[in-house]
Amino acid sequence: MNMTLLQNAVNSIKSDIELSISTATFDGKTYPTGRDAKEALIRSQKLINHIHEVVKLSLREELVRRNITHDIHPPVGYSSPELAVAGYIKKKYQDVVIVPNRLQMVSEVIDEGLDIGEIDNIGKSTSEKLIVVGVRSQLSSIAKNFDTLMERTFAETFNLRLRLPKLVMGEVYLIPIYEYDDVQMVSNNVGFKDRQVSVEKFIRVFLGISGRSNDNIDKSLYKYDRSCLILVDLRSDQPTIIETTDQLIQKRIVSSNFSMDYNRISPVGFAKDLIDNYQERH
Repeated sequence: MNMTLLQNAVNSIKSDIELSISTATFDGKTYPTGRDAKEALIRSQKLINHIHEVVKLSLREELVRRNITHDIHPPVGYSSPELAVAGYIKKKYQDVVIVPNRLQMVSEVIDEGLDIGEIDNIGKSTSEKLIVVGVRSQLSSIAKNFDTLMERTFAETFNLRLRLPKLVMGEVYLIPIYEYDDVQMVSNNVGFKDRQVSVEKFIRVFLGISGRSNDNIDKSLYKYDRSCLILVDLRSDQPTIIETTDQLIQKRIVSSNFSMDYNRISPVGFAKDLIDNYQERH
């Protein structure tokens, strides 16, 4: 992933959040408290769209470097239209879809799964040769929503892969190492909770659902070809993005005996790894 673009995006996310909290305003509207304004900002999708653009631009750089012609949905600079990909359970609009080599989309009637008889506007053969990337973040109530978030992440792969087993999929997920303090937001003050997020728990889960092998694709439908867990410390003026396992240990974000390889799900190399898998499989 282009780390300069990612740093700029994270800087913008921090700026947007803290402005909404300190002024109790968002998009020209005044809210009762900074917390209400922050929640309105998050619901608007403005924050996560910063990361969407980084993902699209990073993948485009890698594809251009390899001389792979492609289309991106939604186009760079836009949040719509998204492309709907039909899975076994349902058709779902995807955050970022790469159509390599300008594959031809041909409408056909779905003949399997729960949407039998519905129209697939892309076609199964073409759909299986796409690159689909989910882009998400959780900026508050992280522990409370952990199970739901992970179940949703796990379900995304199964829905598509049960119908499209050779589909290449990526997942980008951003979480802060320290959450903003909701209590201080009520008084329009920007502050952070003292206790950090359970970073090791997130790393363990994302490692478990990442790194699908082309040698064993039938038994790894649930795995993303490459997951990317963006860990960011928003407390300083210039947010810190974690890039390596060594950095996690040096900053004491994880325990001294931490043995998991965060490098495999770091934002560094995300686009390269995803396109490597695509070229090997297709």
